[in-house]
Amino acid sequence: MYVFEPVECAAFSLRSAPEDVKVDCGFAPDALAVGSEGEAVWGALGFDDVGGTVGVRFWVAPERRGKHLAAAMLRAVVPGVFAAGASRLEVRPPVRDQAAIRAAMRAGFRPDGGVARGASWDGTAALMLGLLPGDGPGPTPRVLPDLPGGALGDDLITLRPLSPDDFEAHLRHRSSPEVYSGAVLPLPPSAAEAREVCEWRAAVEWLCGRSALMVIDDGAGYQGTIGLYDVARVVGTGMIGYDLRPETRGRGYATRAVRLVRRWAFKEVGLDRVWAGTDLHNTASQAVLRRAGFRLEGVERGGLPTLSGRRRDTLLWASLSSD
Repeated sequence: MYVFEPVECAAFSLRSAPEDVKVDCGFAPDALAVGSEGEAVWGALGFDDVGGTVGVRFWVAPERRGKHLAAAMLRAVVPGVFAAGASRLEVRPPVRDQAAIRAAMRAGFRPDGGVARGASWDGTAALMLGLLPGDGPGPTPRVLPDLPGGALGDDLITLRPLSPDDFEAHLRHRSSPEVYSGAVLPLPPSAAEAREVCEWRAAVEWLCGRSALMVIDDGAGYQGTIGLYDVARVVGTGMIGYDLRPETRGRGYATRAVRLVRRWAFKEVGLDRVWAGTDLHNTASQAVLRRAGFRLEGVERGGLPTLSGRRRDTLLWASLSSD
């Protein structure tokens, strides 16, 4: 137990949980968050010390969710846990629980351990997040911020994050030979792979700053995807990749989408160079990049794999923030 004295916050108090307390939170709580105007339990915290690394579980009452209470509880308890001798705090929320992951990141926890199978508090895959004494109170700096207002758009298309509701359309789209033939590895995904991407992997990759996968939507639903991949803030670069449903091609959607992502990458993400690769024979994709302001820089020998084991050359295109 690390909360030895009550922690008073503006809206609630953190108190040691009585041994006989009954809270339907899924674990034996060590600390309870109680509202300032009553004894109703707003949230709970539990701690598990293993060799100086303190694992933290947290829970918020359903009626208090959506108000950033979990992050506030974590921030409030951190000083006392470190003062009691902890060298590291760790949370392991399920990869599908985006609210819990975001709460931990608001409190300063950083994704630093990848995805661990069976490691979450509900026994499913977990995203490992850690906090050290010198990390500060949060929020954790984001390499890839959320889209302003939740989406990017112009007068014809909208780009929004891929979501679980896109599963059927995404699987159908990526299973089309006309689409997967242009992929990095020209193979269709399995249903399990497509479901995983839609349900949690795309969102986790975004929060961890590795890639931002978006749906191209023209008001009639899913028309394809575009993403910012291989983001390297140290050198200020990222790669754009995109695909469209065959039925939607020729309407200018891809060019519009590339322009929107490029602008976001420069202005919001803070990159200086965005690049893309195309197959030597993919003249349609090359025309998209030209119209979007990218310049051809040369041939990348063996840039992409093939199913036969031989590598294929690609054309390298790029756009600079100073162009």
